[in-house]
Amino acid sequence: MTTAYARRVGVYVEQMTIHADVLEEGKPDIAGELLHLIAWIRREGLPLTGKGTIHKRTIQKLSVITVLSSADFDGLRIRYEDSDLYPIHVAILLDLLLSLNLAQKVKGRIQIVDDQLQEWLKLSWTQMHREIYHACVGRYGDTEPALQHFRNQLTVLTPGKDLWCRILNSKWEPQIRSWLNALAGWGYGEVGENSSGELAFRWLIEPKSLLYRGQERVTETEKCGFYVQADFEMLVPPEVRPDMYWMLDLCAERVTRDHMSIYRLTRERMLSAIAGGMELQKIMNFLYQYALTGVPEHVLIALEGWGKEADCAPSNIERYMEACRDTTSDQDLIQKDVLSDMYLSFYSPRNQGLVEVPVLFHAMERDDSVIEKTYSMLGVDEIPENWYREWRRYHMSTARQIVTKAIEWQTKLGIQQDKCTQYLIPHQVQGHEQWTLSGWCILDSNEHTSETEWRTFSPSEWDTMRLILPGDVIT
Repeated sequence: MTTAYARRVGVYVEQMTIHADVLEEGKPDIAGELLHLIAWIRREGLPLTGKGTIHKRTIQKLSVITVLSSADFDGLRIRYEDSDLYPIHVAILLDLLLSLNLAQKVKGRIQIVDDQLQEWLKLSWTQMHREIYHACVGRYGDTEPALQHFRNQLTVLTPGKDLWCRILNSKWEPQIRSWLNALAGWGYGEVGENSSGELAFRWLIEPKSLLYRGQERVTETEKCGFYVQADFEMLVPPEVRPDMYWMLDLCAERVTRDHMSIYRLTRERMLSAIAGGMELQKIMNFLYQYALTGVPEHVLIALEGWGKEADCAPSNIERYMEACRDTTSDQDLIQKDVLSDMYLSFYSPRNQGLVEVPVLFHAMERDDSVIEKTYSMLGVDEIPENWYREWRRYHMSTARQIVTKAIEWQTKLGIQQDKCTQYLIPHQVQGHEQWTLSGWCILDSNEHTSETEWRTFSPSEWDTMRLILPGDVIT
């Protein structure tokens, strides 16, 4: 739909052949940030006050343990309760956890949903990025139709990652720039400016991967892992799997997170992991398996000493390592291959969070235009008022005139049959006496197969019809 109607609604994205200067660098990806936050909540707890909010001191901690900042989301106009208490970047992190069903509010606290977390850890980085992106679009994207078109064009019309694209819509530039800055904050891309001062953007991930929801087979092309240094620090390359990052966040302290992240093995974090139910031997096995150049002997001795100190016999051992097994086994490949469409398993616009979710145009039930802007409809005063004020049955020649006018004005057309109402975005009329109409159909609430689909109609298929004009028409 985006490709078919790009020229009619205006092309907002165009590939550039020249380089742009970076204004906002892309931060480390949001999927890793959520894993880090989940590990922190699992370790520290997240109790709520009697009013159902998080304690101020805890909010301050949450604000500084992430690479995100409030400046990443200036201008998004996100509405949420207790905005005077929660900084916007903290609110977004918590809202994502809740809306992805990875956390929930129960018994005076926010706690992690373990079964959902285990399913989440089976996903690849690509799948996580897609799930989170759809949640971000649905919850934080501006509902103005022109901006919805822009977001779709940004993923569909850009040729690929690491390629600069010029942003062409000056009317909505402040809102567009705010969205691009947010994408940079989430690690999806970078914002720039060319030599002419035009706004530009480039994806840091493959944009088409945000659209694909089919089966994905997760395999390792080469052995991935990290490097354990003599000073107890671990250098972690970006290709390390999500479940490995999760394990590192549980048993080690994150020092920095960037293209190459750094963790440190510390006595405090090791004791905390063991106290939380993790077995020392599983931690040691994890290091043996994924330390690409081995573990220095004095580091192993220290770890064994910390394990003895912790009295490693918890009464309630949680199976943290279930998600950390080697995916090269046939069984794991089968399990990952059947993750055919995890999208609705984790996020849907109905999931509750902190943010008030906007209503997007894919659920249109009002007589608003799909393209909600100021129209100039020359000749609107020359057509009969009943064309757009009444549902009526017309002769086929008159019906064709109405349809043609809807295509000319790029407005919607409503048709009714057996008390079932459908709204169309008409595209083309074919034929003469026995003509047909093709276009996008926004299904009536009685139909549940999908929200929009391409259809071809004959005028004999409907009883009544009328033009659906936008509310702001210049005659």
